[in-house]
Amino acid sequence: MDRVCIFIDGSNFYHALKGANLPVRVDLGKLGLRLTGPERQHTHTYYYNTPLIRPRRDDPQYDAKDQRCRSQQRFFNALRFIPNLTFKAGRFQRLPNGGQVEKGVDVMLAIDMLILAFKDRYDVAILVSSDADYKHAIEGVKFETGKTVELRQVEGSRAYDLITASSVYKPITADIINDCLRSPPRG
Repeated sequence: MDRVCIFIDGSNFYHALKGANLPVRVDLGKLGLRLTGPERQHTHTYYYNTPLIRPRRDDPQYDAKDQRCRSQQRFFNALRFIPNLTFKAGRFQRLPNGGQVEKGVDVMLAIDMLILAFKDRYDVAILVSSDADYKHAIEGVKFETGKTVELRQVEGSRAYDLITASSVYKPITADIINDCLRSPPRG
């Protein structure tokens, strides 16, 4: 029975869901089991994302931004209760123009996927992302360890570099997402 580790680029996954007009309240525990399937063993899910920067009080959009930060933090806190899931946080870096850019997530995910392959912690890596930056990590895992890398992208996302580099490509369909929704928040 193949052992499966899942690597989710959280921000990429979230924006792909929004871009496809799909619900974003996905239960990552359910998703991990669904992507693994009954014929394989789900060993672990690694979820990578970056906490939003808290807004300054003088920001004209303070209330909306503060609410998004609080909602994201509740989601990150809930991840602690999902069995066999590890949350790894990147960081935002402020840009001179006032914007911000996510830092550290891609490298962290790529390194983990490679190290865990070399340590023989899985037979199959499932990568959930459409970010072409992972192409070389996929190739490294495949060619240096002989492991299988399965690419899962939200249906409609097409990172052709990743599709051609991976061993297997399967879309994440609306049916899969709808089967893996979290319960609505209480209160």
